[in-house]
Amino acid sequence: MDTYFRADLKDFVRYGVLDAYELTDEEIAALLEVWRWSVWTERETPDDDVRAALVRLQRALAHQHDAEVEYNTAMLLKQEIEPLLYLRTLRDLPAALFFFVTHPLALLRALRHARRAKVPPLRGQDGEPLGYPTDALPSRLRPPDLLKRAYWKQVSPYTFAQRKRMDYWW
Repeated sequence: MDTYFRADLKDFVRYGVLDAYELTDEEIAALLEVWRWSVWTERETPDDDVRAALVRLQRALAHQHDAEVEYNTAMLLKQEIEPLLYLRTLRDLPAALFFFVTHPLALLRALRHARRAKVPPLRGQDGEPLGYPTDALPSRLRPPDLLKRAYWKQVSPYTFAQRKRMDYWW
């Protein structure tokens, strides 16, 4: 096993698809922790939004690893980083206040996740960041209960190969 998880989440791809339903509870918890960490550490400008982060991930996995992000997994990833990005963009106070007033528990979760995201990346011999160190994962991560989540079927007239060629992502 590697000593780090790559920020592009390639380590969690199974059978060419990033699908949380194919992962164990421990892997789902690790996937979400690495996802939050990678978005928190790479995003510097407040105008980057949640959808842009998700599209970047889908594009990178499709073009670099020929892997698709399953629709419900994309929605799960989107929901996981949304509170973090709102916390980071408190400069836009009215929008941030509205989000946290309507989602009060999200503020507490985001503060806790932001505190945990201070993990420095594991670096290679040349000093380049390799990814999230596996030994830095908290020992007691709780994955979401995917069986309680509503399951949605993607409705798209295009196959994965067509979406990849057109650079079209939901």
